[in-house]
Amino acid sequence: MKKDYGKAADTLIAALGGKGNITRVFHCMTRLRFYVKDRSRIDEDAIKKMAEVSGVNWHQEQFQVIAGNEVNEMYRALEEKGIPTDEGSFMDEGIPTHGGTHMDKGNQGQGKAKGGFNKVIDTITGCMTPMIPALTAAGMIKVVLTLISYFHVLEDTSSTYQVLNFIGDVAFYFMPVLIAANAAKVFRVNQALALIIAGVFLHPNFVAMVAGDGPVTFIGLPVTKVSYSYSVIPVILMVWIMSYIEKLVDRITPRITKLILNPTLIILISAPIALIVIGPLGAIIGNGLAVAIDFLSAKLGFIIVGILAAAFPFIVMTGMHHALTPIGLNAIATAGVDKLIFVSQVCSNLAQSGAALAVAVKTRDKDMKQLASAAGVSAMMGITEPALYGVTLKLKRPVVAAAIGAGIGGIVGGILQVSLYISQNCIMAIPAFIGGEGMTNLLYGIIMIVVSFAVSFILTIIFGFEDETVEKTGEYLAENSAVQKGTMNSTMQEEMTQAGKDRQGNPVGVRPLVKKIEAAAPVKGKIVELSHVKDSTFAEKVLGDGIAVYPAEGKVFAPADGVIATVTDTGHGIMMRTHSGAELLIHIGLETVNLNGRGFTVHVKDGQQVKRGELLVEFDLDTMIRDGYDMVTPMVVTNGDDFIRVVPMKKKNEEVDQDDILLTIV
Repeated sequence: MKKDYGKAADTLIAALGGKGNITRVFHCMTRLRFYVKDRSRIDEDAIKKMAEVSGVNWHQEQFQVIAGNEVNEMYRALEEKGIPTDEGSFMDEGIPTHGGTHMDKGNQGQGKAKGGFNKVIDTITGCMTPMIPALTAAGMIKVVLTLISYFHVLEDTSSTYQVLNFIGDVAFYFMPVLIAANAAKVFRVNQALALIIAGVFLHPNFVAMVAGDGPVTFIGLPVTKVSYSYSVIPVILMVWIMSYIEKLVDRITPRITKLILNPTLIILISAPIALIVIGPLGAIIGNGLAVAIDFLSAKLGFIIVGILAAAFPFIVMTGMHHALTPIGLNAIATAGVDKLIFVSQVCSNLAQSGAALAVAVKTRDKDMKQLASAAGVSAMMGITEPALYGVTLKLKRPVVAAAIGAGIGGIVGGILQVSLYISQNCIMAIPAFIGGEGMTNLLYGIIMIVVSFAVSFILTIIFGFEDETVEKTGEYLAENSAVQKGTMNSTMQEEMTQAGKDRQGNPVGVRPLVKKIEAAAPVKGKIVELSHVKDSTFAEKVLGDGIAVYPAEGKVFAPADGVIATVTDTGHGIMMRTHSGAELLIHIGLETVNLNGRGFTVHVKDGQQVKRGELLVEFDLDTMIRDGYDMVTPMVVTNGDDFIRVVPMKKKNEEVDQDDILLTIV
């Protein structure tokens, strides 16, 4: 059945605090990246429960929703809902622009202090990422030309070969033009003017002057003789400078002359700065990056590829993997080849694929088998978030196996000096290994890929993992219905009362049949109806039906016998599954996630078995109330659809002790 991404977008928008709370959204290969006005209004738990979402991540002021293969569909659905998608720059968070800053005033200083480096990286990535398809196409044409030449299909002197050659060279030669088009959007600069400056760098007359023997000057100032074709950094710096020049010119020109004077002055000011100052500076930076890569390779040799490949999953978790993309692209642009960044990414991604597919082979959980299979194929194609967040990291040991496999594959690639001639990070890198070093590099690249994949696959099988409990929900519901209708025979009843065995006698954790489940009060205090909780997620029963208590003391107890599924890092939320199959969410206070764990003492951990009445969490109730937090504590049944009805057993304002029955689940 076709997914309703419009409905998913509505759910996501609501969980982000509504359309009015979203400043802007853009996306990369796997993540929706949001900027919001008030981060405290985001319901991360609700977002994580969405079928389209693999996980969430905060990166400074940017909230990332990991949508994996469905990111494009979700992004288009958000566009159709009217969420701003193209305005603003990757650097404007906390930096005044034409419309001021998007950042909350109270956080401006903190944002500037913490996010400077990350904003620069986001900016460079925003300028370069959209041109990857063009560079990939150009690189593949170069691969075809290499094969044509190697197998003597065409002579390199033929006109057909020459035409294909310059077609494949266009994206690289005119890289400053492509970057200028993207940078103009990022920095809010007139795109036509940004393209003119890129054209200044590449004009045939200037290229001829650079190639000549004599010095080049402008109004007596020396112009450094640098070739800017294939360059990356100079045009990004120059378009950024132009954003300030535009504002300056706009302030000093009379309104009646702006149409003529503004563009003229912008070009006359920008072009000399580009040729005399910024262009040479950018070239030095770009060459410096290439020298740094060569230095690391010379000092650490093949080890550096292995280290980076092994670390890549954890770099992805921070969202900083995009910081490496410009370095890799710059290496290809300046040297025509990358031996570190994209090579290590290939090893890491294929290792994630191997680990995920090993989980698919080994697991007995049907849902995990399906997820791991799809995630393994996705990782093989370069999109690793579903495998990383949904499989390997979740099961813990497979992510270690993947890191080791990637590291060994990277070391093999480093020893063999594997080179990539196109920016690729997946199985499609195989043709990208074909280049100046011929078929030998292709063979070495394939060996590197096979090692990365195979080692991770084998280690995952050897290390194993704690398989998730195989739930027989559909079978349970069907047979529960049979009991209620009086149609279940004695044999069926006897089979289903075997604790922890399925129909074949295998231990799968099937829960015994019950007619009702009781959940006690998690805290001592006064009853609040769920509809009166001042949070729409609970009041509108988005997460499920239940009840709430305003606590009289700062202690939370287990409402039933069961297992702790999740305790939030901040201690304010607990998800547990009772032995009878009900999933209970206990949320201590509203917006208490903002305390970042301050005032909470957690006494249990994920996967721990607990008895009804066992102490789970202690919290500083008085201090939190003084700090202005609403400490009402909802308890909801998140899998209520598996049951007939969730019935509150206490009335509004009624005093309850921690052992009183609050909910009966039929």
